[in-house]
Amino acid sequence: MTRIIYKTPDFIIGYKPAGTPSQSDKSGDSDALSELSNELVQNGESGELYLVHRLDRVVGGLLAFARNKRSAAALSAIASDGELCKEYFAVVSGVAESGEMIDYLIKDANIGKALVVDSAKKGAKRASLEYQLLDTVEYKGKPLSLVKIRLHTGRFHQIRAQFSSRKMPLFADKKYGSTHRGASPALFAFRVAFDADGLKCDTTMLPKLSEMPWSLFDKEKFLIN
Repeated sequence: MTRIIYKTPDFIIGYKPAGTPSQSDKSGDSDALSELSNELVQNGESGELYLVHRLDRVVGGLLAFARNKRSAAALSAIASDGELCKEYFAVVSGVAESGEMIDYLIKDANIGKALVVDSAKKGAKRASLEYQLLDTVEYKGKPLSLVKIRLHTGRFHQIRAQFSSRKMPLFADKKYGSTHRGASPALFAFRVAFDADGLKCDTTMLPKLSEMPWSLFDKEKFLIN
């Protein structure tokens, strides 16, 4: 259920479950922005909200929303300057190693996917992230790795495309080549943090560790430093 996790007069951090759009789209389904706005109104507060960044519909986790135009401009600037920290947990196929990924991506609207391409290709955008291996386990005779990811850029389907291009698709991410079954890709936005322009936040939340595939790993592996 979508809900407010942290609140100030200038912004809120909300939780969006996998399957819920970040904001209104052509599907007409209930979206996180509207649901959180309604929660504020029900509490007797202004429902004014502005989305600062997005999560794919199939991805759950934390999102930042501004509560007025001034903070919306400030948070948008923070995001554009790369000062909005966004971290994720993911379960990927194979044995991962800690490191950095730098690629160039394009969005193919015809198939609804991001593709890794040569930097010279028209429309290609640089995509960068770093990741840390937390644990590797065996599942149905093959390895799965739990990784912690920090985004440096926020491209369409970036994490899903970059890991898939290295033959490490996210667990249950059929669009990007996973053969595992699951309700949604094993990707969770567990941290949002920033400290700029008088706005400060460091909010974290764990995925449901009792659910697959998170349950394959010891809870201690999810300790947030």
